[in-house]
Amino acid sequence: MQRTCRQVEIIYKVLQMIWKTYHYSPKSTREIQAIGNKLGRALKGLITPNSDGSGQYAAVLCHMDQLSATSKNAFIKGRAKFVSEKMRSIRFSAFCHFLADMFAIISKLCLKMQRNDLILPVAVSLLHETIANVDALKLWPVPNGHLKWFMNMLEESGFQGHTLQGSLDGTPKRGNTQTDSFKASVIEVIELKERFGSMLCSVTDTQALACSTTSEVVKDMLVFNVDAWPCGTQDLVDFGNNMIDRLTSWFKPTLQKAGCDVDSISEEWFSLKVIVNTTFLDKDYTSLWETMLTKLPYKDEFKNLIHPVEIMLVQPISAAQSERAISAQKRVKNSLRVALGSSTLEDLIRITAEGPSVEEFHPAPVVDKWLLRNREAGERQRRRSFRMT
Repeated sequence: MQRTCRQVEIIYKVLQMIWKTYHYSPKSTREIQAIGNKLGRALKGLITPNSDGSGQYAAVLCHMDQLSATSKNAFIKGRAKFVSEKMRSIRFSAFCHFLADMFAIISKLCLKMQRNDLILPVAVSLLHETIANVDALKLWPVPNGHLKWFMNMLEESGFQGHTLQGSLDGTPKRGNTQTDSFKASVIEVIELKERFGSMLCSVTDTQALACSTTSEVVKDMLVFNVDAWPCGTQDLVDFGNNMIDRLTSWFKPTLQKAGCDVDSISEEWFSLKVIVNTTFLDKDYTSLWETMLTKLPYKDEFKNLIHPVEIMLVQPISAAQSERAISAQKRVKNSLRVALGSSTLEDLIRITAEGPSVEEFHPAPVVDKWLLRNREAGERQRRRSFRMT
């Protein structure tokens, strides 16, 4: 985003200069705190307002004005002058609030993508929702969002006690054209489709491809999302046939190695569509595939089709669960428990990451089992009165 949007690059540069000013100069830190206390404004966030509408933005701007006028260091003086000039721009302030709204939308997506029960169709739906919300920011601000609040404050009394300069319409040029407008900067923000495009194709797209790619295989896996299947029997006849053929061709070596008859998958696919449309319309995504994988006679009737379904179900949509397990390992295997065996360590990590919460855990049965001595296995007697020194 920083490389494709000039306004984002300016904001990054300004924030970096502000950080350098207060990170490397204790004197500047004391001065900004004094200005903040004098103005009665808590330094909680650059644009986050207090109850009276004030915030850190005004305190930083006042201090930069002071440094640009009184500092004897030419580098600090020039840096403060540049920051002050940019922060007085109405387009700079508005774009900061726009980024705050956009990052709030993306942060919601990040939190939802970290769930352990996340499945591929839900992930695709979340991405579509996020793309739609970000695209909507180009037309109007988020209701009750940062940019909307900023616009309302400008109409009433200015921003945090300061009158900002410039206009959101940009700089007028010859030919009645406007350049560097706020709206143009918003449109320049990177498209999320460039990163998640491999998962954002509709499953109803039946265009034949010359060759299969990894991105197309991910999109073809969405054919197993029963919520997107057509309701009519006639529409189900040809639905997903091309996708199943591409999946079978792509995973053919793996399927054959697992003992799957790849030639029978197409026939089983048709039978599955008919059974689901007539019998299992009341089941959701998770319960349907749980039934097909575990219950008789379905797991035998669709024993070949189940293999690509299992591949789809084990696809790692997010690495958040693995990262949480690594964090759990650091907590479990500390300096006092370095002698833990591999199997014990793995069990403890699974209990920590996937087990019940502390409130739901009842330790009495576990302690009783541990205290019991198995003489046949040669276990030593437990030392109940042992105290670690």
